[in-house]
Formats: sequence, C-alpha cells, structure tokens
Amino acid sequence: MKTRQRISRKDKLRAGIVVVVLFAVIGLGILALQRWQEYQQMQTIPAGESNRKVLEYQGTTYVAREGIESYLFMGIDVEGPAKGSKSYIGGGQADVQLLLVVDRFNRTWQVLQINRDSMVEVPVLGVNGKEVGTEYQQIALAHSYGDGLETSCENNVTAVSRMLQNQTIQGYVALNMDAISIINDQVGGVEVTVLDDFSQLDLSLVEGQTVTLTGTQALTYIRGRQGVGDETNLSRMARQEQYLNALYSKLAGLSTDVAVKTFQAVDDYMVTDMNDQWLKLMDRLEEYEKLEPLAIDGESYLDEQGSTAYQLDEDSLKQVMIQLFYEPMSKVDE
Repeated sequence: MKTRQRISRKDKLRAGIVVVVLFAVIGLGILALQRWQEYQQMQTIPAGESNRKVLEYQGTTYVAREGIESYLFMGIDVEGPAKGSKSYIGGGQADVQLLLVVDRFNRTWQVLQINRDSMVEVPVLGVNGKEVGTEYQQIALAHSYGDGLETSCENNVTAVSRMLQNQTIQGYVALNMDAISIINDQVGGVEVTVLDDFSQLDLSLVEGQTVTLTGTQALTYIRGRQGVGDETNLSRMARQEQYLNALYSKLAGLSTDVAVKTFQAVDDYMVTDMNDQWLKLMDRLEEYEKLEPLAIDGESYLDEQGSTAYQLDEDSLKQVMIQLFYEPMSKVDE
C-alpha cells in the first residue's frame, strides 16, 4: 500500500524495470545515476549568498555545496507486504538505512551507510501522528513510530535529516526485507563467499565457502546478527554491501520481461513518495562517477535495556557531512 499518482499500467511496468534494480542495489545508489535530471531546472543559490548553510570545523569555515540531492533508502524488518496500521507505533524497525547523495555539478554519487544502532534524538509521534517530543535511542526505531507506511517513513527521514544537522532529503524508498528473498529467487540465486560463521543459524553457510544463496538463505545472510560472527551490526552491514553488489551483477543482465515480473512480485512490499518520478528515470541514463561509500565512526555498547547501541563519533560525523555536503568558504571566494 503506497502513495500513488495516476499513471498507466504500461508506464508503471516500464518504470518497474528501474525500480526493481534500484531496490535490489539499495546500497549502491543506482538511482543517483538517473535521478538528477528532474532537478536540472532547480534554482540554485548563487555562490556567496548568506543563506547557504555554514559549518565550522577545526578552525575552518565550510559552506553548503550547490547541486546536492539526497535520497533515503530503508530496509524494513517486517515480513510480508507493506500494510498500514492504525497504531501510532505500527511501523517495523529500519534495519538498513542508506543515504544516496548526488552531486549534480561534479557528476558524482556516494552512499552513506547509517548504522541502525546509531544513537540519535528520534522524533516520537503521538496518537494523531504528530511529533510530541524526542527520545535518545537507536535510529532504527524512528520508522517504528507511525502507521508503518508514509508517516513512519517520513519520521525516519526526519531523524536522519536532523542527525545531519537538518540536511534536506528529497525522497525516500522503503522496502520490506522479505522482498529480497523474492528478488533473489527471481534471478536464480546470488553467489557470495560467506564472510562470517553462520553455524548457529544455517549449517549450509560455511565461512570462506562460495555458495549460491536461495531466497531463504539470502535473508539469513543479510539479516543474521545474533549468533553470527562477532554479532555486530558493522559485520552485518559488510555482508549486506557484499550481497547487494552481487545481486546487482545478476540484475544487470535481466531481460525486460524478467525485470518487469520481478518488479511486479515485490511491488506491494515497498513504500515511496517518488512514484510520479520513476518515469523520469527512464528518459536518460547519465554516467556519474561512483565514489567510495562512507560510514560514520563510533563505538558500540549496551544501553540500559541491554540492547546494542552505537555512539557516533562527533568528529567523524562532521567529517562525513563536510565530504558529502560542504566545501571550504575559501574555495567559494576564489
């Protein structure tokens, strides 16, 4: 169940070719290769304007770069299709959160991997769906507030935006994690070299061996944490990136018919505010340079409830923000 615009079935299926690739490579940011053109007519702020955001770090003044766009991708730890809830805490946790950042001027794109255990001020929603305060907790919980659909996604977007000092996020896509199993089987399995010890969860996943994952194994591989390796989310994030890269290789060779069927199979598992924009993605493919993914350093610990928490390193956070969104004031003045 999703916010929808009036588009034809033919166009929807056409757009689906892009969509299925997009979600499957959620950690790669394929959307950034295409999404820029919608904002080509966007009014930019002239260099030197006082309303450009400023950030001070280690004695240097930085200003917000022009032509930057951001999109949040969320993998929701919920089984089955995306369904709404009347509860004000009806959403699942967003175990995968990836921010795609597109630089239109430098023609590059980059992915920020957000640790789901990152401790931030999460907006808390009341029974009417409005924010009633914040709570310092894991960012994965931001999606749990709301209806499980648009309200939950928007709350997660707000949490990420505030973590990055109110950085604008132009759109979001959420995909229930079960969809990965469906996509995996649609493409005939995905080959990976097992990175961790899964002996407590699945004896067929032997560390160091190369296997072709079934849909069920794929879910175990990208979701498993307790009883797997060092049990950290950082290790799980590494497996997710590995798997999604391998999945992309399979999807890149799909025929149009298979791509459309795959999209149809997972359509009900996703929520997005970008439905009317998918068609624009098919108009032109532009080759942007893919930069190395980023992550914010931090330290894991157990919170008062005994849950794993990840304390973000403030210096690392600012460095990541500068790399993604800012440039030195001195460069602007040149």
